[in-house]
Amino acid sequence: MTSIFDPSAFLDATITEPSTKRLPLPAGRDFVAIVGEVKARTWQGKADPTKSGVVMDVPLEVDLSAYPDVQIGATKVTLTDGIMLDLTEAGMIDNSPGKNGKLRRYREALNMNKPGDAFSFRAMQGRTIKVKISHRTYEGDIFDQVDSVAKA
Repeated sequence: MTSIFDPSAFLDATITEPSTKRLPLPAGRDFVAIVGEVKARTWQGKADPTKSGVVMDVPLEVDLSAYPDVQIGATKVTLTDGIMLDLTEAGMIDNSPGKNGKLRRYREALNMNKPGDAFSFRAMQGRTIKVKISHRTYEGDIFDQVDSVAKA
C-alpha cells in the first residue's frame, strides 16, 4: 500500500487556526486510565552533571466519555507520568527495601507485584489503572499531573 503522505509538503503546509489549550482535568479527581507503551530514557543532572539515571515514561490514556460531567474541550487525554528508577551498581532495578517506591506502587496497582511472578515494563501496556490528578503551575499555566495510582 502506498502512502499519500509527503513529508516535504507537510513541512511547507501552513495553517491559520491558532493552537488552543484545553482546560485542566479537575484536581483531586480519580480517573481510570489505560497504560500505553512505556519507554525508557536517560537523564543527566543540570546542576550536577555527574548525576544521571533512568526514568520510565508511562503514558496514561483517559477516555473522558466515561465522565460526562468533565467538560474540558477534549474527549481523550494522555498524561505521561515518570518513574525514576533506583538502580544497582550493575545497572539492574534495585529491589531492596525502600528503593523504587513509585515502581512498587505502579506494580501493585496493576496487580503485577506478586512473589514469583515475572514482571516487565512492556507487560504494563494495555492494563487499566486508577489515577488521581493534581496540578502544577509553570509560568502561570496549570498542568495536569498524576498524583497517585491505585487499582482500577
